[in-house]
Amino acid sequence: MTETLIGGLVCAIVALPVIFLGLRFRAGQSLEAIAGYSPDRVRDKAGFGRFVGTQVALLGLLTLALGAVIAFVPEPIALWALLGFVAMMQVPIVRLVLGIPKFHQR
Repeated sequence: MTETLIGGLVCAIVALPVIFLGLRFRAGQSLEAIAGYSPDRVRDKAGFGRFVGTQVALLGLLTLALGAVIAFVPEPIALWALLGFVAMMQVPIVRLVLGIPKFHQR
C-alpha cells in the first residue's frame, strides 16, 4: 500500500464517525455531545440539531473528499486541491462559531 493510499484511508477513518455524528445531531440525538450544549438554554432544539448536524456532516464529507484527493489525484494537482479543501473546511467551522449563539436564550 502506498503512502497516498494510507493517507486517504486515514482521512476516511476520521471522516466516517464525524459524518455519523452529524447525522445523529440532525436527527436531534446525542446533542449533549456538543460542547457547551445546555438543553435549558437552547430555545429551538430541533433547529439547533439540524444546524450543528449539517455543519458537522459537511466537515466529515469534506474530510472524506480530502482523503479521496490524497489517495487518487496526481501530486501536482493534489497539492492545489488539498489547499482548496482546507479552505472550504473553514466555512462550516466559522458558521458553527457564529451560528450556535443564535440558538441560545438570553
